[in-house]
Amino acid sequence: MNPLSNKFLGLFVILVVMLATLTVSSPVPELDKRTPVLHVSSPGPGLRAIKSIQNVSWWCNDCKSTDKVTILVRNARAAIFATFTGKNANTGTKDFVIDPKWARPGFSYFIQVVLQKDISVRGDSSSFEVFATKG
Repeated sequence: MNPLSNKFLGLFVILVVMLATLTVSSPVPELDKRTPVLHVSSPGPGLRAIKSIQNVSWWCNDCKSTDKVTILVRNARAAIFATFTGKNANTGTKDFVIDPKWARPGFSYFIQVVLQKDISVRGDSSSFEVFATKG
């Protein structure tokens, strides 16, 4: 190989390495703007007694502890039976009562937690069925 070819090859390799380094180290705008995802971990599936106190728990990637959530009790037809507020969108819990005003034995419900500042960010619990107790 002649000296000119070696210089050209050396410059070409350096250019390719620099271009590859820039490509790998540059942030991708779409990946930097992650959408938060809410996960509702309880209540889980199963039976719940009317008038019992239950707990809804959630956690959210990329949510702030200062963000608030709205908690909805819903059914498969998207009807809303109860609404209450949670304080910490990042991770939180809230007790609620299976209220006889809306709960019907044999019907299934689920909890939906919604980020108040962006209602497109939401998570659903597993569905649970309610039953009546004596007394």
